[in-house]
Amino acid sequence: MRKLTTYVSGLACLLAAGCTSVDTGLRDTVVLHYQHVANVHQIVFSAPLDLPRRGVPVRTVLPLESQGFWAVFVLCSVDVTGANLPSFYFDVDRFRVRHGKQRIGPLRPYTLRLDDTADLNSRFDTPAIAQAVAGEIQEGPSSQVFRHGYYPQLDYRFAIYLPRGLPDYAGDQLTLRYEGGQTMVLGNGYPPSDIPVAGLGGLGIASHCFP
Repeated sequence: MRKLTTYVSGLACLLAAGCTSVDTGLRDTVVLHYQHVANVHQIVFSAPLDLPRRGVPVRTVLPLESQGFWAVFVLCSVDVTGANLPSFYFDVDRFRVRHGKQRIGPLRPYTLRLDDTADLNSRFDTPAIAQAVAGEIQEGPSSQVFRHGYYPQLDYRFAIYLPRGLPDYAGDQLTLRYEGGQTMVLGNGYPPSDIPVAGLGGLGIASHCFP
């Protein structure tokens, strides 16, 4: 009973504003706080993207299905203060959106239209397109080793592509999960902005977490 009480009190602390460390009941768990800041429906590249198998540079990408979008998140803080946690290896590509039984991410071939044409991203050019999208949206490193400690105010921004609309989704905060290791991923509850077109280094997209 004491162990359960300790865990519940630790979770309550994490959900409350101002909590800065993991309770002893979460000694093996890394806690990541995030904010879902935007849903973006089209990406315009700052510079045209040359793809080896396409004769014309790509200037913009948009979902094949009209209700697809990029969900943009900001990683607010990482808490590695659990007693049994020497370090945590962070990799932005390990984040997934969870909706019902679905875990969504990363970008898959044949899910994007190129320049609003019938051309789709192939398996050969998908990595280059994913990197170009990250170049427009992402702030902060793609990977990092966090040593034992608490890391606030990170403001690492990244996007996850959702190729189709989500059932019963009304534009509220989406749930994130992190694959690998024992982690708890908590959103701050703020709803995202809806942005029709983004690019030019992510102008117009929030890059900081609300308190």
